[in-house]
Amino acid sequence: MTTIYLAGPEVFLPDAMPIMAEKRRLARQFGFEPTGPGSDENQTPVKRTAAEIYARNDDAMRRAEICLANITPFRGVSADPGTVYEIGFMIALGKAVFAYTNHPDDYGLRVRSIWYAGLDIDETSGRPRGPDGIAIENHGMADNLMIDGGVEATGGKVFRAAALPADPARDLTVYFEALETIAGMRADGSQLDDRADGADFFPVNASR
Repeated sequence: MTTIYLAGPEVFLPDAMPIMAEKRRLARQFGFEPTGPGSDENQTPVKRTAAEIYARNDDAMRRAEICLANITPFRGVSADPGTVYEIGFMIALGKAVFAYTNHPDDYGLRVRSIWYAGLDIDETSGRPRGPDGIAIENHGMADNLMIDGGVEATGGKVFRAAALPADPARDLTVYFEALETIAGMRADGSQLDDRADGADFFPVNASR
């Protein structure tokens, strides 16, 4: 069974256990074996050190064939930084990487409406800047261009909600859509040659 690393900040939620259980169930429904922070082997009540948690996740990323990352804004206008690290690491390993977000707005719009809420934006220089003089990224992407760009450059896709759900931290509608699409890609082989480096998008054997 194809292994899929489920990256995301759900592990920090007070009801993380049932949410991650449902994510694992859905992944298996589409023929994937979930691994990573929310996987079965990490659900024991054993308290681990930061180094131990890192080592387990590092090993899981190296063994997994696919990464599906939740980049819904977490504690701010952007994705969870640990999740962003995992995306970059798995791209560097040559894995198939996908992401999804429950927030429909572009990153730049979120910076304007949330970070600089109610404050004037300077549009005179040709590049929008906040009242602090810092430029606002304005590329129409779900998050920082290096996140979306990295995923898409390797043949992956960033799935975005059409509208903000009632509970963005827990809604699994776009997650389901992503799993369905990835499973279809693997089944029909229609996009296996989309990687920029020409490599097989879904390698038979994961790197170790």
